[in-house]
Amino acid sequence: MSLERTDYILLGIVAALLAVDHFISGLPFLSWVFVGVVIYSLNYKKYKDTTLVEVRSWQAISTGLFIVMILIFSALGTVDDPSISLVNGLVWFAILLSIFEVIYQTIQIKKGTDDR
Repeated sequence: MSLERTDYILLGIVAALLAVDHFISGLPFLSWVFVGVVIYSLNYKKYKDTTLVEVRSWQAISTGLFIVMILIFSALGTVDDPSISLVNGLVWFAILLSIFEVIYQTIQIKKGTDDR
């Protein structure tokens, strides 16, 4: 699977959100923006002319990168308490939703069904 320009833009947006959240304080709405970007990134390939395997691959790669970026920024630490971190329930919702989507796509591929 090769990444397209849109894929890099979405990953860049997430990295920028995490950077802004961890180095600038007082922006609690960023966790909602983060969840919106994650949900969009999970679904936008479903409605393009792509196979289920490509959709699942993108969802697995993006979910893994989101988690790694959150862990890296959490390890860097900040002076303030970031809103996008592993102690935020909204971030856990986005991570669990991403994992559910990957599992769901895997089940669909094994069954040979496509509900798009």
